[in-house]
Amino acid sequence: MIKNAILMGGVAALVTGIAIGVQSFLSGRAGTIIGPVNTGFWTNFLGGTLAGILILILSKFVNPNIGTITKPAFLITLTSGALGILIIMGISFSISRAGMAAGLAAVIFGQFLFGVIADTVGLAGLAPIPLDLRRIVGLAIMAVSVILLLPRK
Repeated sequence: MIKNAILMGGVAALVTGIAIGVQSFLSGRAGTIIGPVNTGFWTNFLGGTLAGILILILSKFVNPNIGTITKPAFLITLTSGALGILIIMGISFSISRAGMAAGLAAVIFGQFLFGVIADTVGLAGLAPIPLDLRRIVGLAIMAVSVILLLPRK
């Protein structure tokens, strides 16, 4: 039987995946209207503004510590936020040109590729997972999937 925590994690991942798909669709649409660069900047500016408002409200009424952040966490989240701008720009650009399926497949392939590299070298203090033929074949299958999903135009 599947443990409850694993099941909850799987459901959360599925819901997150759907949210990424919806956000990617919206970013692609916005990219066709205002361009990928403006979409990246505006999406993150407006999202950051909303996050700031929520931090103020939640720290006032729910948990006063929610608005605190350590210097290392600040630098990590600042870097993550900067990458978020580039991610939204890239998604907006790719989906408006390659379509939803191919664009998202390429994004997912990129995530898998980074994940395999991170596993292999043991990033974040985790024990390394050796790169073997099975994992290489898995990446190759994903790459072929991206190619097959590209529009024929």
